[in-house]
Amino acid sequence: MLDQYIRLEDHDRVLLLYARSAREPAAWVAAELDIRGVPAALMDLEGMSAAAVKKALDSTKFTVDRVADRLVVLCVEYDIVTPSHMIRDALEPFAGQRTEVFRTVMTGAEFFRQAVTTSPATLNDINAGLLHILRSAERFKVRTSSGSELEVVLDPARYRWVSNRGLHREGAFVLLPAGEVATCPARISGTLVADGAFNSTAYTTLDARLGEHPAVFEIENGIMTDHRCDDPSVTTLIERCLRLPNADRVGELGFGTNIGIERFISLNSHLNERFPSVHIGFGQSNQVRGLVHSCDVHVDFITSDCVIEVPGLPPLRSQDFKELTGEHPAVEEGVFDEDLDGDCCGLFSPHTNSRCPT
Repeated sequence: MLDQYIRLEDHDRVLLLYARSAREPAAWVAAELDIRGVPAALMDLEGMSAAAVKKALDSTKFTVDRVADRLVVLCVEYDIVTPSHMIRDALEPFAGQRTEVFRTVMTGAEFFRQAVTTSPATLNDINAGLLHILRSAERFKVRTSSGSELEVVLDPARYRWVSNRGLHREGAFVLLPAGEVATCPARISGTLVADGAFNSTAYTTLDARLGEHPAVFEIENGIMTDHRCDDPSVTTLIERCLRLPNADRVGELGFGTNIGIERFISLNSHLNERFPSVHIGFGQSNQVRGLVHSCDVHVDFITSDCVIEVPGLPPLRSQDFKELTGEHPAVEEGVFDEDLDGDCCGLFSPHTNSRCPT
């Protein structure tokens, strides 16, 4: 993570912000920084403010004026994501080209074992190749070995593509783990058999893996019309989410592209969503909030593999994503980097700023 994603240099300075639930992985990072001799200020996210950040930086005998190259802000979080505006407000006095912010979520042992072993350059190539195929298609089919069959129609003039590659963009937060391309389908119908895992913005301690009890969804023109799962706990999660307005609507069609992720984990984690396959997100759209539909929850259901069938092209299997390459489209071409400025993937309620128990 430090070498490939943050590109850490000896003359960089680090502000390590950590959630209390992520103290252990934050300590791992702090220990590595100490071994490398990179100056770091540590700070609990719950006490974060512009004054507290300045005090933390001063305590390590460096200020932003003394930074030779960069101030790297690394925000290590676990099960709850701090609203972006709180971090931006605290860092506003230090904002600029020499300040880069990286946020890691569900930061545990598996995050370091799987999620950051593939370089951003590789993810950039894979995302570019996949976007080249999908953005040239008006419609395509997605099948999986578990029995999914989905008919997809796209409308790029209305729905933007989002690409997460783990690359820094000025003014934006880098969200890790990386590795995904996604959009909102104009129309989608068929059956989704999620035999991989789920990733929910509603806080839950359930085992997120679905391999032994796949969740099956019937979808008609972007609306979930039926669902079933042999695990009553997963069924309860789905039904509680469905109590919210628009939670039955498809808000995202996504493809994980992180080929370093080889297995699903029990945690309710973005790591599962980056697994190379297809996932459907129900609830909040991944578009700019309010332009499509709004919902106070977003739940992704992920399959263990997929085949994309674009008319006129050979079928593309998820196990072959690693062979993809190309030139990544720019924002001007309608492809945006993923960040946490929206509510789609944050583990908090936009109305209560608190956990949504399940």
